[in-house]
Amino acid sequence: MSHPPVRVNHHVQHRYPQGIRYCPLCAGQLQDRILLPDGREHKVCSQCGFVHFLGPKLVAGCLVIEADRVLLLRRGIEPELGKWTFPGGFVDFGETPIEAAMRETLEEVGMRVRIERHLGLYADPANPHAAVAVYLASPGGQRPGISEEAIEVRFFAPADIPWDEIAFRTTREALRDWLALLK
Repeated sequence: MSHPPVRVNHHVQHRYPQGIRYCPLCAGQLQDRILLPDGREHKVCSQCGFVHFLGPKLVAGCLVIEADRVLLLRRGIEPELGKWTFPGGFVDFGETPIEAAMRETLEEVGMRVRIERHLGLYADPANPHAAVAVYLASPGGQRPGISEEAIEVRFFAPADIPWDEIAFRTTREALRDWLALLK
């Protein structure tokens, strides 16, 4: 039986992991319990004992650099709708971060890129749901284009980066690290 495609409801997605209530293995009710020996609280299945260890999701993205300018996209989806960031998204199970960064860049702005190097791993303590692996990349032969997720795309010189309109702390930190490399 084939089901119609669905769009991700980011508001629902952001209820995870705090909103999880049932065991993914046996569907038993999860309860907050203290685990030994570390004494930290985790969700534990009341039936089978499965421990739901929480950890950040891995995100990967590219700072596409051309002639000392960086490609940014204006987000067409929540969170941070209308603000600027670099192409990126969640790493799928079975995919490497580099593969995800390249895939997300192709999906969001229509560009095949060549990864030059890993720039850094970034996390926002105020939003512990994700850790972001950022790569420096060279553009392929395609010009960047818009998509549902990228309603505007532009290359920015360092002096022209719209700092007041940057979507995420992790984006600001990655851009600052890239700028430090230019000095």
